[in-house]
Amino acid sequence: MIKPFPPLENIHAVPIPFVGFPNLITANVYILGKGPITLIDAGPKISGSMDFLSQELGRAGFGFGHIERIIVTHGHVDHFGLAARIREEAGHAIKILAHPEERWRMSSENFEAGLWTQEADDLMIMAGTPGERIEQARKRFLRMRNLAEPLNEIDFLEDGDELEGEGFLLKVVHTPGHTAGSICLLEINSRVLFTGDSIIKHISPNPLVELRREHLRDRSYKSLVSYLRSLERLRTLDLAFVFPAHGEYITDHREIIETYVLHHRERMDLIWSALKKKSKSIYGLIDEIFPYMPEDHIFLGVSEIMSHLEVLIGEGRAKAIEGGPPAIFCAI
Repeated sequence: MIKPFPPLENIHAVPIPFVGFPNLITANVYILGKGPITLIDAGPKISGSMDFLSQELGRAGFGFGHIERIIVTHGHVDHFGLAARIREEAGHAIKILAHPEERWRMSSENFEAGLWTQEADDLMIMAGTPGERIEQARKRFLRMRNLAEPLNEIDFLEDGDELEGEGFLLKVVHTPGHTAGSICLLEINSRVLFTGDSIIKHISPNPLVELRREHLRDRSYKSLVSYLRSLERLRTLDLAFVFPAHGEYITDHREIIETYVLHHRERMDLIWSALKKKSKSIYGLIDEIFPYMPEDHIFLGVSEIMSHLEVLIGEGRAKAIEGGPPAIFCAI
């Protein structure tokens, strides 16, 4: 499906085929160490994924019993989906670590709500989204819940923290943007950066609007603003490889970052041009900005346009002229 990852001492890539999500290609899990071992991400709970991981652990000379901790790059279900089952299979305590701002995303509370909240409804209504399309989005989130089991007991990682194991040394790099608590992990010795969904070779990650703002340290957090800052920070790193959570490894992260920055600037200009012609709601922009978007991806489209509008408003290039719902925006 993808070209093989480079052979590196004490680092084994496990690209689980992500059946049902062809745009992501694979869900990559990484095995670090000589034993006991650390996993970076845990993959989605889909048919065959646990067997595939078991097989790849065996090829690396390990079993589930060798795992002492799992580091979750961010709290989306395809990144921690198997963690609870891995812990059961190991038969001993496995430490699960993530950034504090991802805790609620992995919690039973979020799963019981179907990964959907009143704030999500409010955003979609503010955007002018028709009720039937909101229901499509809600059902998609409900289906996504099947890809994981909730995690209520996790330990926290902060920017700059270091985690050591036999044969590796990781440094935590907090990279908010895709989510507020997204992290990358730099393996100091090999200069490999594990990026989660912050950098992916074949697609541009979505800077998602954060809805449960009571869980944020910075209530004024803006996803795309934060993401662009995170990219600039990652640009400065001297790296041999980037190992993302989906798809193939990357040898030139600065080139990928440049394409991301250009992509988002072009999208902002496209939104600005559309609003220059006519003031519109966010939903009114959807067909022009995302003409081929699947119907049940409507939340992603609304979230992306909202995040770009936040930048345009901050730059003084757009403003809201009606609070709504729906809110109406115009170009300046």
